Amino acid sequence: MKLLHTSDWHLGLESWVGSKSVDRLEETKMALLDLVQVAEQEKVDLILVTGDVLHSRVSPKIDALSLLSDVLGRFSSIAHTFLVLGNHDWQGLKAWKNLPIKNLTVVDHPEQIDLKDFRLFFLPYTDPQRLLGATEDPMSVVGDYLNNFLVKVRNQIDEKKINILSGHLLIEGLIESDKEIALGVQIKKSVIPTGLNYVALGHIHNNSIVQQSPITCYAGSPIALDFGEEQDTKGAFIVEFENNKTYLHRVDTAHKKLKTFKMRDYSEASLEFLTKQLRDFDGYARVIFEGPASNEIRKYLMENFECVVKVEFRTDGKTVDAPSMTRQKIDVIDLYRAYVRGRFGKLEEPMVNLVERLFKEVDEDQTTQS
Repeated sequence: MKLLHTSDWHLGLESWVGSKSVDRLEETKMALLDLVQVAEQEKVDLILVTGDVLHSRVSPKIDALSLLSDVLGRFSSIAHTFLVLGNHDWQGLKAWKNLPIKNLTVVDHPEQIDLKDFRLFFLPYTDPQRLLGATEDPMSVVGDYLNNFLVKVRNQIDEKKINILSGHLLIEGLIESDKEIALGVQIKKSVIPTGLNYVALGHIHNNSIVQQSPITCYAGSPIALDFGEEQDTKGAFIVEFENNKTYLHRVDTAHKKLKTFKMRDYSEASLEFLTKQLRDFDGYARVIFEGPASNEIRKYLMENFECVVKVEFRTDGKTVDAPSMTRQKIDVIDLYRAYVRGRFGKLEEPMVNLVERLFKEVDEDQTTQS
């Protein structure tokens, strides 16, 4: 028995808005069509898509939805395909549960499903916002909720079947950055039931193996989404089950490379050296100069090298001329704190904390797009 595990497509992402905007849809499409071909060649019995298939959870682009429909249709014609919703995913995808698409299941809440030789446990992204009215500490409730679900998973494992947990969540200790911490509760590796044959996760964009017992993996995104992912491995996993053993095969997806060129200055010699490198680079480039900002240098590089999508200048380790909303955010949070004070009792501080987390989530979207 075989399955394909893929995740975090972020369809509709437009990178580096405000610098040199690049629509990444076509690049992602080619990577996904490669995975469709792999699924056909490997004759997989199951396909798991572990969330964040769309980039905008509010107003996804029509062409992104069209591509999503096309790829899911192709996958479901090969094997039963399960889509587990992530934190980026548009809530309208819940309605797709009612579409007459054979072999496609959209999972929007924790549940267990038996499918032939598989026992599948699903854990989509759990939104703390929805628990705000029920408790003074929604994040704590989410943590308890996830742990309780995993206890149920442990009790429902069927040794006669292939048991798989598929979810969109964070494992403690695998933090990409502070912006990711704000997006959800982290769970410990130790709470994942050891009797599972495979744990398929989404949320972290690096194609990676978290642990061996049980085998737990993030499929990662099929392309590098921003410069924080320059060193990431991109692709998916083919997972094979034979004689009570699980075998992993990494599938690399073709994508444009991202590279940061760091320069000590923008002297004539430095620019000549940089020019030679940029002319030979086929990907997306970010150039960082140590020194004061220069609009002339930025304009020269952006206009003469198609690969250059960002130009930054840093002085004393700080980025110069980078957009910053820190002061505005602090002001808004202070205003919100003043507004709720005395109105909601014990809920006041959790409400303020939630607003702060939402700002961090906006930071994540802006950072990815810039």
